[in-house]
Amino acid sequence: MTTLIVIQLILAIALVILVLLQGSDNEGLGLGGGTFGGMMSARGSANLLSRLTAITATLFMIMSVVLTITASVGSDRNVLESLPSINTEETSEEPSIPENN
Repeated sequence: MTTLIVIQLILAIALVILVLLQGSDNEGLGLGGGTFGGMMSARGSANLLSRLTAITATLFMIMSVVLTITASVGSDRNVLESLPSINTEETSEEPSIPENN
């Protein structure tokens, strides 16, 4: 379980970094044209960042579902059953309106 949480944390950090690198119209924090040693054009790096972001986001969502299922397997109670119950019998008093001084 701890390993899954660490993987989820790494994916979250990677997703934030990838989104920040993209920026608006792919003019982000420094991955413009001429990066990667001239191997890729600005268009190529934009496509690479978009694909990496989509893959990372998909992995993040899959890991979220896996963590939810893993956490619920060992428990007999539902999430809604674990919420504290509200007793309406104790709060039978009507709310009072405060007076303006």
